[in-house]
Amino acid sequence: MQFLKRCCKVFTAVAILAACGGQTEQRSVDLTVPVTVQAVRLDTMEATVAATGTLRSSREARLQTEVEGILQYVARGVGGRPTEGMRVTRNQEIARLVNKELVVNARLESRDLARKAARRTLREQEVLVERKLGTEKDLDEARRAVADAESNYEDALVQIAKTTIRTPIAGFLTGLADITEGTMVEARTTIATVMDYNQVLVDLRVPNAYIATVSTGQVLRVENYALPNRRFLGTVKVVDPAIDPATRTFRVVGAVKNPGLMLRPGMFVKAEIVTESHEDAVAIPRRFVLTRQNRKVVFVEAEGRAQMRDVKLGLEGPEQVEILEGLEPGERLITSNYETLRPRTRVRVTGEGVSGQ
Repeated sequence: MQFLKRCCKVFTAVAILAACGGQTEQRSVDLTVPVTVQAVRLDTMEATVAATGTLRSSREARLQTEVEGILQYVARGVGGRPTEGMRVTRNQEIARLVNKELVVNARLESRDLARKAARRTLREQEVLVERKLGTEKDLDEARRAVADAESNYEDALVQIAKTTIRTPIAGFLTGLADITEGTMVEARTTIATVMDYNQVLVDLRVPNAYIATVSTGQVLRVENYALPNRRFLGTVKVVDPAIDPATRTFRVVGAVKNPGLMLRPGMFVKAEIVTESHEDAVAIPRRFVLTRQNRKVVFVEAEGRAQMRDVKLGLEGPEQVEILEGLEPGERLITSNYETLRPRTRVRVTGEGVSGQ
């Protein structure tokens, strides 16, 4: 009976030891941390400055009457008159002014006749001088008469041209005045505005901390909330050296290409100015850079273990950061469960990708 009791105790002890051994083995398996990795690659790294602003047309011109007269439209749209948004070419005739008094005073026809007569007289004097039958004095007087007649005729043309309203630039009509055809209008009356926005300008307000880094010629990218996934490229044209004391910002003006005329004057946009760019840089998502004891570090996987690397940072963007030292292309950057890793921790790779994507 005692022998059986001793056997039971032995079997119990063995079972307990076996269970403990199983738990120890299980704990050793649990020490291997599952991670995902991304192969480090070279990429273009940029430092950017974010700002917001408003678009405006690159050029505008007012169509204004120079003389008074009865308005007659030449360009026709809906309703038999020019319309908002109508596309116009440079030097296109939009309207005319009927001003009989001006036409009479210009005496275009009589001045044209005088010009032609002066030309005939000049030719006759040239023939006489060539045949030794005329004098140089008479020839000079004929030349002066032609010059005066031509000047008078050109003046008449200028006066008549004032009755025609033409577009000085190509673009789109906007701000059309509500003037009925046949109405007598005074001089200096604005009929419409021509707006050219094949290229648009953007007025930005940039925090004064970036006054030393933003300069003309830098690349500019613009986005509008109404045009998702569309970026428009431009260039910084003006950097105002003065800081606004009320907002602590300075003004930057950029010129932006507008293919398809999708950007419109008055749009509110967000922009980024590329202040510096490095090609073939080691760049990784900045969230994978940790701070340990005031050191910047990342974790890489090598031979089944996590290696902690001290890194030196370069350019920093909103999402990416440049690594100047401590990381090489092709190394396997740990991208999950990295926050709690310690050097030499055993890891098991469960997935792979490419950094920077």
